[in-house]
Amino acid sequence: MNSRTAWLLIAVSLAAGFFAGKSTSGGFAKTAEKPMRSENRETRHVRPSRTDPFGGPEFSLKSMDDVQELFKKQRGSVANARITLGVEKLTTHELAEVMEMIQQDTREKPGYDTGRYELMNSVFEKWALVDPDAALAFAKSCKQRSFKTMAINSCFAGLAQADPERAKLELSQLPKGDIRKAAGRAIISSLATRDPEAALDLLETEPSPGGFGDYYASQALSEWAKKDPKAAAARLASLPKDRVDEDSAGAVAASWAKTDPEAALAWAKTQKGDWKSSATQSVYRELALNDSAAAWDRLKAEPGHLRGKLLGTVLEIVSDENPNQALALLNSLSNKSEKRIGAESLVNQLQWWGDNQELAFKVIDGMEDSDTRRNLLGEQLWFLSWTSPDALAEKIATLNEREKISTADQILRGMLASDPKAAEAYFLSLPEAQRGTEALTEMMNRYANLDPDKAFQFALSLQNSQERTAAVTGLFSQWSQEDPEAAAEGWTKIPAGQSRLEALDQIASSWARNDPEEAKIWAQSLSGNERVRALAAVLPSVASDHPENAASALSSLISSAPDGLGGNLAESAGKVASTWASDEPAAASRWAAGLPAGPARDEGLKAVSMAWSQYDAVATAEWLGSLEAGSSRDAAIEPLVEHVRDTDPTTAFSWAASISDENDRFSQLRETLKSWRSTDLQAARVAFEAADLSPKDRDRLAKVLE
Repeated sequence: MNSRTAWLLIAVSLAAGFFAGKSTSGGFAKTAEKPMRSENRETRHVRPSRTDPFGGPEFSLKSMDDVQELFKKQRGSVANARITLGVEKLTTHELAEVMEMIQQDTREKPGYDTGRYELMNSVFEKWALVDPDAALAFAKSCKQRSFKTMAINSCFAGLAQADPERAKLELSQLPKGDIRKAAGRAIISSLATRDPEAALDLLETEPSPGGFGDYYASQALSEWAKKDPKAAAARLASLPKDRVDEDSAGAVAASWAKTDPEAALAWAKTQKGDWKSSATQSVYRELALNDSAAAWDRLKAEPGHLRGKLLGTVLEIVSDENPNQALALLNSLSNKSEKRIGAESLVNQLQWWGDNQELAFKVIDGMEDSDTRRNLLGEQLWFLSWTSPDALAEKIATLNEREKISTADQILRGMLASDPKAAEAYFLSLPEAQRGTEALTEMMNRYANLDPDKAFQFALSLQNSQERTAAVTGLFSQWSQEDPEAAAEGWTKIPAGQSRLEALDQIASSWARNDPEEAKIWAQSLSGNERVRALAAVLPSVASDHPENAASALSSLISSAPDGLGGNLAESAGKVASTWASDEPAAASRWAAGLPAGPARDEGLKAVSMAWSQYDAVATAEWLGSLEAGSSRDAAIEPLVEHVRDTDPTTAFSWAASISDENDRFSQLRETLKSWRSTDLQAARVAFEAADLSPKDRDRLAKVLE
């Protein structure tokens, strides 16, 4: 029993004694109540400091700074116990004061904080016991949604411990949604170990379990199976499949195997698919803990598809106590696929514990499958790169060129965490002709999180233009999200070329997603083609709040588009039109139709059609009928055809036949007939025969209906 649980039991006992005394005599209850109320009136603040048997620094529950400092200076279990002890001394009035303080701290410092979370849990544990009405009222009254979700979770967890039936009643009265899901999770989690049957009843009947249903089911089934495994297995079979998974089967088997492994194994083998694998592995894990040699001999008689998974399970258990014995067992396997599976499991286990890296490399070196060997080698080198740089350097010296290249991404990823300069040097040490730009882009994306200035210097130092572009792309994709102003300042130092353009795109699009107006001001401050390119990337985000303004600004750019930027402006037109059309399709369609003929107009009309047809295909079709024949109309027709193809193939076929471009028309007709023939071949043939098609289209499409 941990210290937190112990103090909680003390709290429950004290509260139970208090209420028992209160109910013994009406006169005594009234007499005892007056001093408590007087104390509440006089004590307006939480007691400042207190001593306790755990020692350590003094702290005050009226100060979140004190609470947070406590969790920094003492182990979590000790800090939790001290918090619980302090909370037990609070009056009902003081409990409310502390919760108000927690709520205010959350407003001022949003995000997760361990001290705040643990204090909230402790307060609600007692509050739900001594005054559940007040605790519930507070949790339900919270305005900040994120805080309210946490408060509801903590409150219902405390209430479920004090009064499970009251907790379930209160849950049933909450409207469906995130708040009810949080309350449901809290109750189910609380009941899972104390009353698993009740937890599963609630999990099964509660209409909004809020996800993680399989986790709570596994928790409850595991507890139930310790006492009555057959009943737990029967209940598992009756639960809805969206509330349980293979882990649930594994949980039942694991508990069952502790008392009757033979019966557990027999049951596991009656399951299907992943459930069978998980349950059988759980049983063999228990068998291996009791007698690994017997478990190893026994699994050899299992079917091949199951044996591969089981040998990895047994090897993991053996390697935990005797890694060399695990290696000997692995080498005794003659089947290549089983040896590969076993090696992967053993290396993963050795890497997890991190205490025998030499043995892990021996296992990898002995693998016959080269692809698997290189993958495991990369993972192992990544592990070494941030745990033992000296050992990594020694191991790298033994790699051949192919191994250096295939493991570069993992090594660089690990080196960055401990020594970015070493990562730079390692990348440059690779043969230039075989240095991967993808690995470099990924490396720079991570580097930007650690030290964007140094990452920028490294990117500019690269002499190969393709590598420089890849480095800048990875760097600015992250830097522009975290600090767009600093990224924009850095961008000015990039010489002309593709790298500068890639960085410009990253800054403009990232900045605009978070602050479109400031991003627009920055883009307008640029000159020439760079100004147009940046605005093309920014204006789609501006359209989310001001579609007409964004569309007007984009129209001006399109009317005098510089050479080489037609594609950027066309893409921007499509995005602006799509955003606008989601709310005002008619206005967006008029704007797109008024653009000069060309790619921007085509993309704009296509985007309008795509957005509009999603919720009003009839109005979209009427609008399409008003457009003049040409590439823009063709582009707008395609989304409608693709949208109604499965539900209204007659309309889709008719519109597809009206496309003027020969290749686009044939493509849409062919895909429509393919879809139509799978549901109504006869109707598709009738429509095909009646259609006004060119001889060329008819000959090619006839093959689709054969």
